[in-house]
Amino acid sequence: MREIPPFSWQATNGWIVLSGRVDSLSEIRARALSRCDASGAIAYISLAEDLGDALMDDMAELGATTGYLVDLEEADNNEVYERLSSAAMIVIEAERPYEDLLPLLRGTALHAMKEALNRGSLILLEAAAAATAGQYILDSAGEIAAGLGLLQNALIVANTLAIDDSSLLTSVRLQMADTTFVGLPPGSALALGPEGAIETWGERQVSISLGNLAGSSVEIERYWAG
Repeated sequence: MREIPPFSWQATNGWIVLSGRVDSLSEIRARALSRCDASGAIAYISLAEDLGDALMDDMAELGATTGYLVDLEEADNNEVYERLSSAAMIVIEAERPYEDLLPLLRGTALHAMKEALNRGSLILLEAAAAATAGQYILDSAGEIAAGLGLLQNALIVANTLAIDDSSLLTSVRLQMADTTFVGLPPGSALALGPEGAIETWGERQVSISLGNLAGSSVEIERYWAG
């Protein structure tokens, strides 16, 4: 029988996919495409230097339908809501989640993302963008701040091989003993779907630190083995 997860997420018909750093050889984007409505539109939010060109080129090579870039800084709230809430898939990439991306996603964009999830859409947050999805996030000074809350009772660390691989993370874990830390190494993703579905994609090296629940880091596949 499946264990009760140490964190929770919004009950929807869609999928939330949190990915470590990916490249054109990764299966994560391809699997994400296979889970969404193939005839639907794909919305991209990119704060990369190339404004999403490489991302959209790779998705096109994987067979994605023609998508569109949503500029959260330039578009008005009504346009942002319409373009995100109606998308079959939303892909988000950024290099610095706290200073750049998180303030832009709060408010209208977040409400639109939740509506898209309710409609059965898939949201793929890659690399640093994945760190915004938790209830908590580390800011640029290493302080604990509020994230988007797509995952409750969780702090997400992207592009790390182990939760305890830095003194900062060790210190933060001591401050947040009841919070679950999710580690996303490059090439691995955690996919959260309807009715509590949990999957690992890519290299499948996603790890969690259960804090007071277990006191150690374990591979997520082992924890939810059923």
